[in-house]
Amino acid sequence: MFRCAKRFIKYNLWLLLLIASPCFAQTSKINQLQTKLSQVQPDTARMHLLQQMGDAYTSVNPIKKLYYATLFKQLAEKLHDEKAIADADVQIGISYGVRSVLDSALIFFKLAYSQSEKIKYLPGMGKSLSDMGFVYDHLDDDKDAIKCDFEALALLKKTNNLHGINQLLTNIGSIYFDLRKYELAETYFNQCLISYTTAKDTAGIGYALFTMGNCFQALRQDKKALDYFTRSLAIREKLGDNNGIALVKRGFGQAYFHLKQYDQAIIYLNTALKGVQALQDKYEECAVLLDLSDVYLAVNDYNKAIDCAKQGVKLSKIMKSNSGVSESLERLIAAYKKKGDLKNAFEYQTQYIAMQESTLNEKALKDVTLTEFSRIRTENAALAKDNRLINSKNTNYLAQVNEYSNAIVVIGVILASVILLSLLLYRRNLEKQATNKLLLQQKEEIADINKELEGLNEELKAQMEITGEQNTELEKLNDVKNKFFSIISHDLRGPLTTLQTLFSIYRQGDISAEDFGMLLSRLEDTLLSTGSFLDNLLEWSKNQLEGIMVKPVNFNIADCITENIQLFESKIGLKNLKVDNSKVEPLQVYADRDMISLVVRNLLSNSIKFCSPGDEITFSTKSDDNTVIIAIHDTGPGISEADRENLFNLEHTISSGTQNEKGNHLGLILCRDMLIQNNGSIRFETKEGEGTTFWVELPGAE
Repeated sequence: MFRCAKRFIKYNLWLLLLIASPCFAQTSKINQLQTKLSQVQPDTARMHLLQQMGDAYTSVNPIKKLYYATLFKQLAEKLHDEKAIADADVQIGISYGVRSVLDSALIFFKLAYSQSEKIKYLPGMGKSLSDMGFVYDHLDDDKDAIKCDFEALALLKKTNNLHGINQLLTNIGSIYFDLRKYELAETYFNQCLISYTTAKDTAGIGYALFTMGNCFQALRQDKKALDYFTRSLAIREKLGDNNGIALVKRGFGQAYFHLKQYDQAIIYLNTALKGVQALQDKYEECAVLLDLSDVYLAVNDYNKAIDCAKQGVKLSKIMKSNSGVSESLERLIAAYKKKGDLKNAFEYQTQYIAMQESTLNEKALKDVTLTEFSRIRTENAALAKDNRLINSKNTNYLAQVNEYSNAIVVIGVILASVILLSLLLYRRNLEKQATNKLLLQQKEEIADINKELEGLNEELKAQMEITGEQNTELEKLNDVKNKFFSIISHDLRGPLTTLQTLFSIYRQGDISAEDFGMLLSRLEDTLLSTGSFLDNLLEWSKNQLEGIMVKPVNFNIADCITENIQLFESKIGLKNLKVDNSKVEPLQVYADRDMISLVVRNLLSNSIKFCSPGDEITFSTKSDDNTVIIAIHDTGPGISEADRENLFNLEHTISSGTQNEKGNHLGLILCRDMLIQNNGSIRFETKEGEGTTFWVELPGAE
């Protein structure tokens, strides 16, 4: 139904089950703890109060949780309490995880696991692995998430931690549910139900019944799902769990929808809607609205379906949920089509296509981020291995130093005995010299070892600096690549997809010939702009990959300008623009004529694109010390300050002309490159609201 909302709810439940404190922090408890902290306390008691404060702030204020968790760790280190240090790292990781700073969260969870493993602290190891699974699941790394959860489950079973075991079973079942392996997910949820029932945990039983109902509903065993929802609802109502009541009633509505009992579905879904609105749960509210839209579509009540879907679009945009917007637009398109309102159907279809493109770009970026995240994890693991090797060497060196120290002590005792027993001063002096020589040799060996260690540390530091510089350069290159492919994807896929959609609607007979002709005229400019963009792209790509062969000749720049103005006569007439080339003198320049023609054509195309009807474009030329200067001035809107600095690089954003013509800056980049190759240059002056002037300088004829 609404995948984004489902996933959000699951993560929030995981957040409460996996990493929140069992006491479920409340304001009153925080106030009590702060009162105790303000009093004089022994360090041990104060450390436990700081731990409780961190737990209490988990679901209230993650920033304050980080503050108290840091104080907790500092005091634990002072007291050399290794278990508390591991617990503090877990709390710090949780504070980052709640705020979706997942890389930092994973670092602290791994620190906690290493600390716990070193001291054989099984609860700490299980807790750390469980939270690492939570991070991997957020990164859509199901393989590592499942691996961590199973390892944590094995550890918690050793400690007989029933509460933690049930949490992990729920987490594993939820991962399999997201992977649509519903039968496998049902086995884990059923284990939770049996365990909660044995422990007589009423709240746990209510939640387990709800998850079981969801599984059966996903398997389309709706009558069985209704039985589990009914039992869960009775428990939720008894406990006064308003959030749980709303979720279960939504489950009822979905089940009755599948059974085509639409009146019952509408009743339960409206009740669920009121519940989530009271709780201000916008994600679940959006999900219920889309469920209602589906039901109203089924009963042909198109106006209510449209109203629910529009509310879904509005909420999804507030939450910045692209998948929510896409699913809401799907309902709107279906409703308007069935209603016969093809104009609105086409408008929302266009929005849907644009949203799908945005979602694909986000997924691609997320995939790149996940790959980079995995690479960094691998590099960090290698660095950690190197550090352990260095620490091992240091330990061996310290052991050798201790052995030498013990040898020195033994030799000292022997010398003392010899002094007491020997009456010969000469022999005693010889033995003393031998001992001093041995000590000096040992000192030199230790100094050599220290130098070797310093060299290793310097080498490691240099390697880390090189790696940092490489990462920075790669990030810059990756940004340019992403921007370049975004331009290609936007300018090439958009017009083709829109044209395909238009022909599909025309073949189905959903649009009249008159409307079809009107839309074709709107597409004409888009296709022309796309053709120009392809020309620029091919020239630019050739320049980047193969290099362009410059063939300079003497030619009349006035003829070149006149020819390019004639190419745009149709477009100039359609936009009612005035183009004046009366100030163009027949000056000779020495350059590649085709390249300069492309430069003039691109600059003229940009002026036409951004000028409004009635605006004027003026060409002029002049000669200055064997240099020909060409000026192209327009009375358009000018260029904003935000765009001026990035006008000739790939950081510049895509823009639209006065008649929604798509524009990009690739043509300007190509202009600059070609002019540089012809020993020329380009510059511009602009003022918002008054127009823009580009000056092109070229060498005069030889």
